[in-house]
Amino acid sequence: MPPAVISAAGLARTFQTKRGPVEAVRGIDLTVRQGEILGFLGPNGAGKTTTLR
Repeated sequence: MPPAVISAAGLARTFQTKRGPVEAVRGIDLTVRQGEILGFLGPNGAGKTTTLR
């Protein structure tokens, strides 16, 4: 099995807003191995960009 070049386990990101905390990403597990091609799809506001950052 090729080595992992990107790995995240239990990834979470919460933003503080005027109305209180907002969970943008909760409990993401992701592994991308060498040679794999990944597509990251979802509706607007689903946390795709936040996850990749």
